[in-house]
Amino acid sequence: MQLESPYFLLLLPLLALWWKILCNQTKHTLLSEEILEKLLVEKKSASLQPKLFLVALVLMVIALARPTLHVNKDTTLQIHAISTLAIAIDISNSMLARDVYPSRLDFSKVAVQKIFEKLNGFKFALLAFSNDGFLVAPTSEDRASLNFLLKHLSTETLSSEGSSIPSAIASAKKVLAPLKETSKNLLIITDGADGDKIEEAIALAKKEQIRVHLLLVGTTQGAMIYTAKGEALKDQKGNIVITKRADTMKELALKTGGAYIATSGDLSEIAWLIEQIALKASKQNVQKEQPYEVVELFYYLLGMALVALFFAFHSLHVKRLMPLIVLVLGISPAHSGILDWWEIEQAKNAYEKAAYAESVRLYENVKASKQSDASAYNLANALYKAKQYKKALYLYEGIQNETLQRQVLHNKGNTLAQLGRIDDAIKVYEKALSIEEDKDTRYNLEYLKQQKDQKTKEQNQPEESPQHENQEPQKENHNSEKNKDKISPKPMDEQEAKKWERALIQKEPVTKPVILYKSDKMENNNAITW
Repeated sequence: MQLESPYFLLLLPLLALWWKILCNQTKHTLLSEEILEKLLVEKKSASLQPKLFLVALVLMVIALARPTLHVNKDTTLQIHAISTLAIAIDISNSMLARDVYPSRLDFSKVAVQKIFEKLNGFKFALLAFSNDGFLVAPTSEDRASLNFLLKHLSTETLSSEGSSIPSAIASAKKVLAPLKETSKNLLIITDGADGDKIEEAIALAKKEQIRVHLLLVGTTQGAMIYTAKGEALKDQKGNIVITKRADTMKELALKTGGAYIATSGDLSEIAWLIEQIALKASKQNVQKEQPYEVVELFYYLLGMALVALFFAFHSLHVKRLMPLIVLVLGISPAHSGILDWWEIEQAKNAYEKAAYAESVRLYENVKASKQSDASAYNLANALYKAKQYKKALYLYEGIQNETLQRQVLHNKGNTLAQLGRIDDAIKVYEKALSIEEDKDTRYNLEYLKQQKDQKTKEQNQPEESPQHENQEPQKENHNSEKNKDKISPKPMDEQEAKKWERALIQKEPVTKPVILYKSDKMENNNAITW
């Protein structure tokens, strides 16, 4: 225990002096016997009440000194291994293509959020690139801030056009330069920039000892690019621009020792890429100060002081009130535990640190104590994160609080999806959206519908054996290759898409990247750059 304001304890000698004067049995008493008899109903309490008053004053003085508990203060320094990953996102106009729902760029943002969530023991630097390289966020472990900047990243914040992979590598070089690792890690998320300047990018990555991982987003059939006015983008000859995923970019990952995934919208494949990045990353031992929590104790002291003051000034004798006190304590409801707040805080901290098993244990204690919808909701969320989906679903179904209904339905839909009950999950998402429009729920709903349609089409087609390349860590979406002569799944209609996009950008801040690397201007007189 530690006192934050110990100088208030200097008041204690004054209280001791006051008590000595009060207890002096000489005739120089502060109050006459007649006044005491009028103030006190029972003479027996005359000696007890000053003592209670003194106790109350002592407790208040100690409360002013602010006693606190510093949890985990004994281990102030912690040595742990940490890795650094730079993530460069292509934000050229080609990433606005909608062959991946809702667009290549928005899908990439969701993929990065999943990487932030699942890749533990990493610091991240967030970059963006088009023809030039831009810094969105320097190296940081603050995932909340990184997610915020990522969410509001837009192609409209940049003036340069085109897409240059060497620009992304040159930008990563500047961010990763202070690191002592012999091999640095960079994840590039792009549609391939039409496979331009691959050899230059490979040479630059090898020179700077940067291991490049790739997440290639889009379809090999390609898609049109729509402008802000909803018109299809055309080149200088008046031809509609069709941008395709350039799978030849995989050579950049293979020749620099990285891993790659080519996807047309399957988030489940990201887990494999995360695993490969973690396996290949070099770790550095660092000393980090272990933060400790300060628990204030003056609340309890003031509470006890108020009780002592009550009996000090009350005319009833304390002994007569003891049966009532015992009765009240005996029948007090279980959900009014005085330390519930502490257990809730511990459960919340465990949840945020991804210690989901510990969070479940603590939230179970809180639910048993409080028996409320809020405690059930928190426990269900912790169970979901701990992959105990059936238990989480049971709790979600029992929550009746109207204010929590939309969040409960969204999480219930996620749980049903994890259990493979896709049709039920779609119905639950639709019910949640009928209560309130939410971009995450909308994304999950459309994603499940798209996956369901794709699965139905695949079941109606003859199966082909997938082709694999050996000896190098790689994983491609073979379904897109197998069906490359077919039309890609139809996205939501234009009117609904525009309405959703307006809802997303309304009154939202915009992330403005800082230019980090200036590339040479692209020279192509026959086609528009995108």
